[in-house]
Amino acid sequence: MIVRKTLPEENEAVNALFSVAFQTAPENGPADAENTRIVHWGAFSDEGELMSSLSLSSYRIRFDAQACPMAGVGAVQTLPPFRRRGGVAACFARALPALRDEGVLFAYLYPFSTAFYRRFGFESCVTRIACTLDLAQLRLPPQEGSFRLAVKERPLAEAIRAVDRVWEQRWNMEVLRGEEDYGWLAKLDPYAKQEYLYVCFDAAGRAIAYTAFRTAMEPDGRNLVCSRFRFADREGFYALLGVFKSLAADHRFAKFSLPSDPALPYLMGEWSLGAAGFALQPAGMVRVINVKEVLSRAAYRGSGEVKLHIRDALIADNDGVFSLRFADGRAVSVERTEEKPDAALDITAFSALIAGVCDLEGARDWMSGIELMNPAAPLERVFYRKSMTITEFF
Repeated sequence: MIVRKTLPEENEAVNALFSVAFQTAPENGPADAENTRIVHWGAFSDEGELMSSLSLSSYRIRFDAQACPMAGVGAVQTLPPFRRRGGVAACFARALPALRDEGVLFAYLYPFSTAFYRRFGFESCVTRIACTLDLAQLRLPPQEGSFRLAVKERPLAEAIRAVDRVWEQRWNMEVLRGEEDYGWLAKLDPYAKQEYLYVCFDAAGRAIAYTAFRTAMEPDGRNLVCSRFRFADREGFYALLGVFKSLAADHRFAKFSLPSDPALPYLMGEWSLGAAGFALQPAGMVRVINVKEVLSRAAYRGSGEVKLHIRDALIADNDGVFSLRFADGRAVSVERTEEKPDAALDITAFSALIAGVCDLEGARDWMSGIELMNPAAPLERVFYRKSMTITEFF
């Protein structure tokens, strides 16, 4: 087996593999000569046939108030005759250390199987709240602003970017969009596609929210189903509900996702008697690519010193004991040490905890891959719950 990055002239083979693996047209595949943010790793047979591949897209995410490089993993695929021969595992074994050498700090993916990807150091991360609102029972405070339909000729791009800039600074793990991420605005065509993008403004004309949705005939009724739902503040959230309320005569429910912040459901004025329903929605898995650099950039609570033994079978530079000293919420030093650790964590557990999934006490009760040696160490100042979301797919 030969494992390497694919060459541009092999794009057709990558897309052909995608077509067979996912039973779709080759033009839907991940390999595109014009997309410079994506690279592909392939496992080839000794005869040169592409057996397995995965694709890595470069993004920036918000991590503890900083912009950090992240690789979005997608199109993990193997031709059926070559499955269970270790092709994907071999691609991860080569690609993950290479990402570290390239300065990437995190990798993120949307799994077909959480157990499968834990083998490569990924752990469940963001969850979202799937919300269903009964529009007939929706009661809102008075609305003083306005909302407008975005179309290709009038995409309201600056207003959308303004909302995004506020939104992206609020959540850990959210992708920070650059100019290259707004190409979809040039493809707006609500009249042909029946997908509608509305931007909301306050009384002073400030952009405060936007949503994209389509009508769907579902078992529970004719509903508004959102593909985008972002708001800058409380007023923006109610403005979006005002958009839905204006369509209540023709639709039963509005369905959208919220970050799983415990405070957000309190925005709903009424949730009893079926007025609002909530369900947790898993949204991907995270992996730390560079433990030392992530510890150097993370935000802490107060000051302290801890020694962490991180166990990582795929990235040798991550495997070992790290001495972390922090003051006033930021790292002062992160160094390798031979001293006895205060705690040992598999890379899976470390990745989820440093991202902010939960605090250490909750993790010790329910999460595997954690061993505590020194209960007096201030580990609760290192690992604690953070507000998280991610809305980009790759």
